[in-house]
Amino acid sequence: MEILLIGVLLLSGLAFGALGSHLFGVPRVVGYILVGMLFAPNLLGGQLGMHDTQWTQPLVSVALGVIAYVIGGAISPSQLRRLGWSIVGATLGEVSGAFLMVAGAVLLLGMTVADLPLWSFALVLGALAPATAPAAIVAVVHQYQARGPVTTTLLGMVAIDDALGILIFALVMAIVGSGSLGGALGTAFWEIGAALLVGGVGGFLIERLSRRFHEQSMLLPLLLGGILLTVGLAAWAEFSALLASMVLGFSVRWFGSSYAERLFKPIEDLEETVFVLFFTFAGLHFAPSAVIDYWPLMLTYFIARALGLFVGGAGGARLAGAPRAVWSNIGFGLFPQGGVAIGLALLLLNYPMFSQAGEVIVNLIATTTLLTESVGAISVRYGLRRAGELCQNTPKGKTAR
Repeated sequence: MEILLIGVLLLSGLAFGALGSHLFGVPRVVGYILVGMLFAPNLLGGQLGMHDTQWTQPLVSVALGVIAYVIGGAISPSQLRRLGWSIVGATLGEVSGAFLMVAGAVLLLGMTVADLPLWSFALVLGALAPATAPAAIVAVVHQYQARGPVTTTLLGMVAIDDALGILIFALVMAIVGSGSLGGALGTAFWEIGAALLVGGVGGFLIERLSRRFHEQSMLLPLLLGGILLTVGLAAWAEFSALLASMVLGFSVRWFGSSYAERLFKPIEDLEETVFVLFFTFAGLHFAPSAVIDYWPLMLTYFIARALGLFVGGAGGARLAGAPRAVWSNIGFGLFPQGGVAIGLALLLLNYPMFSQAGEVIVNLIATTTLLTESVGAISVRYGLRRAGELCQNTPKGKTAR
């Protein structure tokens, strides 16, 4: 049944994405997500015998690994040296802006779950807000062949804000959860440190091994094997698979220099298939009942997070001395949210005091993810188009839809 559903999702998502892009000029990922929502277990999926979405997890993990590898490879050391302070400033601004704005807005709303103190609920939702989703951003960047300082800054921020998001979440859980501050910091440093080490060493080994393969067709299994090994090790040893895969791509680019381009072409040929599967699977998590019960909280979280990211990202980039094109457009590219936030929310279920609130928060993040991915994809395209960075690899004269 799962194979039948994957076939239906792949073809339906592709058709809806292409039609939406052609007729309405929206990024294809919007169509992919809408198809996934249509086939959610509570809607058409239930009629086809799909009662849960657990079977999608291994494929989602691999898809995220592939996407993260592409992100890491899109940033070269020379670009980092040129835009380094802009990336750091904008990231610190957006992370602090999203955390403070969401925590403050939830406190003002005064809505919590069960007997959980309001301030604990607000701090946890604030800690989940900074993480962004690389998949939607990369999908738009590649569909419209974007290139320029805003694109590079955006991809660099995605890599850093997930690491900061994990650290902030660990600190907040040490304050409101049952764990100690030392234990929480140790977990955060392990998640980040092990990811940096495994990704860096893995990238070096892949680049060296690839020099022994002169046929281009041999590179795809080598790259997929490296990504799968990285993601699998991360799941087994409990460190960040997303960050490790990003570092894997970055180190391949770094060690390979000009030779490294051939180590990204085979993966780029797979990208659209990966995007269709990832976003239709994301849509399968749509739960209409969660929207009905907690719509004020979801709306508050969505608006406050968007304002915090936009104002914080723009302010941080401007203070760091970024060019006007960067600080005036970077905020439009930060809205998508997905895998990391959902993963952190799932960790709440391990804390006794969040046994009931954790379920609500997981549904809240999963549902708002669909909104942030859809609206966020359109917003990313708007920001990059406003900066004049779309269609930089297409023949002269061709314009973006």
